[in-house]
Amino acid sequence: MKNLKIATGLYLLLGLLMMGFATATAFQLHASSQAIYAQRYEMLRTEVETALSILTFYHQKEQAGELTTDQAKAQAFSVLTSLKFEPDGYFFGYDKSVTMLFHPDPKRVGQNYRGKADSNGFSYRDELVRVGFEGGGRVDFFGPKPGLEGDNYRKSAYGRAFTPWDVVVVTGLYMDDLDAYVQGQMVRAGSVCLAVALIGLLAATLVIRNLSRPLKAVHTALQAVADEDTGIEIPHRGLRNEVGMMARATEELQVKIRERHAMAVKQREQEQELSGERERSAALIEQEAREQAFAVNTIGVSLATMAQGDLTVRCADLGPKYATLRDNFNEALARLEEAMSHVSLKGADIGVSKEEIRKASNELAQRTERQAANLEETSAAMDELSVTVRQTSEGARDAAKRVQTVSAEAQSSDLVVNKAISAMSDIENSAQEIGKIIGVIDEIAFQTNLLALNAGVEAARAGESGKGFAVVAQEVRELAQRSAAAAKEIKEQIQRSSTQVAQGVALVGETGQALKRIAGQITDANDIVTKIAHSAQEQDTTLRSITSALNQLDLATQQNAAMAEETTASAEVLANDTGDLLTLIAGFRVSTQAQLYKRAS
Repeated sequence: MKNLKIATGLYLLLGLLMMGFATATAFQLHASSQAIYAQRYEMLRTEVETALSILTFYHQKEQAGELTTDQAKAQAFSVLTSLKFEPDGYFFGYDKSVTMLFHPDPKRVGQNYRGKADSNGFSYRDELVRVGFEGGGRVDFFGPKPGLEGDNYRKSAYGRAFTPWDVVVVTGLYMDDLDAYVQGQMVRAGSVCLAVALIGLLAATLVIRNLSRPLKAVHTALQAVADEDTGIEIPHRGLRNEVGMMARATEELQVKIRERHAMAVKQREQEQELSGERERSAALIEQEAREQAFAVNTIGVSLATMAQGDLTVRCADLGPKYATLRDNFNEALARLEEAMSHVSLKGADIGVSKEEIRKASNELAQRTERQAANLEETSAAMDELSVTVRQTSEGARDAAKRVQTVSAEAQSSDLVVNKAISAMSDIENSAQEIGKIIGVIDEIAFQTNLLALNAGVEAARAGESGKGFAVVAQEVRELAQRSAAAAKEIKEQIQRSSTQVAQGVALVGETGQALKRIAGQITDANDIVTKIAHSAQEQDTTLRSITSALNQLDLATQQNAAMAEETTASAEVLANDTGDLLTLIAGFRVSTQAQLYKRAS
């Protein structure tokens, strides 16, 4: 776009404007045609709504009982058949089977049109019935037109069902007149657009020529001015548009070039004048250069003498122009000589002081090293003592834990002994109970023996008939005697066991008392060991603090020793540097007045 010519850009802009105008016109025509068609379709829907209101009127009469269903349908269909509207509209109706229920042409009433198509093979009647029972809708189809040949005229129909009677009311209108009208509008709009485009192209050509020709003339003049041609006449300076502005700018450029030429001539004249001035200045500069060379040479000789250490040298006469430089140079040398004399005096004092500093630093370093060695040995001993106390503390804590364990076991043994004493008492009580039971058994055996004896006596009295009973009585008597003997032995064993149990109870009691005494002694020992462990722990903590303090002191002493060594080394370096400084000072030569100043100081 940046490389386009002005004419090409204007033609391109014109084309884009024409395209935009044509697009806007097309959209406007499309919107207008859609509005016309929408108005026609809305009229169809409104007419069908009017027909449905008539059916509703007669249906209400049917519900009121004024007419039967057939009478209401006949009168409603008759009214709808007689209704017409412009330009050529009428009403007709179908049932669900696409059978014609009413139509202005009586011949069509009762005919079934299911599946019958228009000239393009579209079954529009079936579609009308379907959309009618779905709430109403429009269907477009093609058919013949009265008074004209052919059957390919576009027609739009709108249908909607009256559900109480299952009838679809339909009306339609031909759309070819609207199509012709819309096409005519498009042709007229296209013609207008074409005419406007031709007029715009002609006007653009005229405008572009009025712009391009002056621009070309101004470009030619500008090119001549760029080639240093200042005599050409600049055209179109009187125009008030951009071309005139460019022409006037070109004229201003031409004037500036003329001024530049005049300035070049003037510059050559000035250069000739400057050449004469330059020659006169060169003579003056040469003379000043000779004077400056003499002054530099004289100062250089003085500086060379001073570089050898002679501060008594002074600068000779340099002329009136460099008199100030000579005075400043001599004043600087005098001050330097005085300063070196003072430095030489102080250097001797420094030499004496540096020996004293060297000796003091050596002694300080030696004492610090000895102190650091002693602190290191002390710290090592404290570390060993701390380790020993820590081991003692740990042993004491271990002993305390073991004593606590023994004390707990002794207390457990005391409980066991108490339980053993209680068990022994229970055994002794049980033995007494068993003795009582054996006494009862002994009495039973005695009574059984008496009964057996009585039975034997009675059996002897009975004679032969009591012999069997006598044998039984004898056996019972023997059994009673054995029971009495056994009970006696058991009683004796229980008595012996009771005696032994009583002895065991006494021994166990003594054992319990001994264990209680042992537990008390263990508790006392536990308290003592705990105190020992606590004291050892406190000693360990104290020794750790002392060891930490000694370590810090040892570290500080080591640092002091290192600093003392560094101070000694610095003193050595200072002594060496002082000697070198005195050697350097001795290399300078000063006057007698400076020596006198040195002695006075």
